[in-house]
Amino acid sequence: MQIQIIPTGMIQTNCIILSNQEKQALVIDPGADAGGLQETLSANGLTVIGYPFTHGHYDHVCAIGELHAACPAPCWMHPLDLSWAFTSRNQNLPWYRQPDPASVPEIQTAWEKDGTFNIGPFTFETLFLPGHSPGSVAFHFPEEKLLIGGDVLFKGSVGRTDLPGGNTAVLMNSLRRLAELPDDTRVIPGHGPATTIGTEKRSNPYMHQALC
Repeated sequence: MQIQIIPTGMIQTNCIILSNQEKQALVIDPGADAGGLQETLSANGLTVIGYPFTHGHYDHVCAIGELHAACPAPCWMHPLDLSWAFTSRNQNLPWYRQPDPASVPEIQTAWEKDGTFNIGPFTFETLFLPGHSPGSVAFHFPEEKLLIGGDVLFKGSVGRTDLPGGNTAVLMNSLRRLAELPDDTRVIPGHGPATTIGTEKRSNPYMHQALC
C-alpha cells in the first residue's frame, strides 16, 4: 500500500491518499485545494474508490464537493458529525467557507460502532474516538501497523476540545484507547508530522495525563 500525505489549506490539514498496485485509491479528509488533489490523483494514474472522513470539521471536508464532482466515489462519515458538517455552523471565513449544499455529494453514515470496514480491496478497523468532535474516528490497518488518526492525537499534542461538541474528559478516554495499540503503530495525524503510539506514550504530556 502506498501512502501520500498532502497538507492542504490555510492550516495545513493532512489529506491522506492510500493506493494499491491496481491504482485504486482512498482519499481521506480532503479539506482544501481540490484542484491540487485532483492533479496528484491524475499524475499517479489513480482512481478514487472511496472518501472516508475521520471527522467533520471544516478543514477536513471543504474540498469534497469539487473533488467528488471530478472523481466520484462513495463517501462515509460518522452520523454525529455528519449532522452539522455541511451547515453554516462549520466554517471559518474567509479561509474555509461552508460548501454549497448543492455541491455536497451524498455521504453515508458509518462507524457508529467499532469494527472492520471494507472499501474495495482496502480493509481496516474503525475506532470510535470522540472528544475532539462528537463523531471522531480513526482507521487502523493492523498489518501495515498504521493508524490514520484524524485530530485525536498529534506528535506531542492532541486535538483541541474548545470547538462545539468537544469534550476534554471524553478525549482522555479516547487517548487511553489509543494507548492500547502496539507501540510501533505509525500514526498519521490530521496535522503535522507522523509519530508512533510508543513515542507519544513516552513523551506526550496529554497521553501521560490520560494514563495517570
